[in-house]
Amino acid sequence: EYCDVPTSSCSELAPEYKCSGTGNQADYRGTIARTVSGKTCQAWSSQTPWSHRRTTGNYPSSGLDANYCRNPDGSLGAWCYVADGSSRWEYCDVPTSSCSELAPEYKCSGTGNQADYRGTIARTVSGKTCQAWSSQTPWSHRRTTGNYPSSGLDANYCRNPDGSLGAWCYVADGSSRWEYCDVPT
Repeated sequence: EYCDVPTSSCSELAPEYKCSGTGNQADYRGTIARTVSGKTCQAWSSQTPWSHRRTTGNYPSSGLDANYCRNPDGSLGAWCYVADGSSRWEYCDVPTSSCSELAPEYKCSGTGNQADYRGTIARTVSGKTCQAWSSQTPWSHRRTTGNYPSSGLDANYCRNPDGSLGAWCYVADGSSRWEYCDVPT
């Protein structure tokens, strides 16, 4: 059976990384909801702990959804009110980099059989957790870094060390020996 390889864009695969294309991030519509110092953002619809005028009624085209970082007022970058009340507001760390730098699990493969995939996806197409390549439990095997030194057999990440049809891994729960993984191309 062949794996179901996603053809979605990075922002569809990881919505928090819907990168901004403008300098002040006024167009950012991702789902990051933490400030640069790691504080949780207050919902835009809430008036506690901070009352404010940045509402969907006053800024209807600014994407003031949930508690996601936004720039409704032309500030230097995306920001939010701080939910814990420790400070009124802070800027957010909104990405402008490529998706694979931001979300390493989506480091896409450039080859048809995904032999070059070096991301951090560690689940099979059916959602099962992968067994670590260095482990011989529950499945003993010969796909080791000693036998396949250039195959990136790190942790329990999906790989294709042997020229199979796509990236795969041994299944950690022992329910089946191995399965293909859902690796982006």
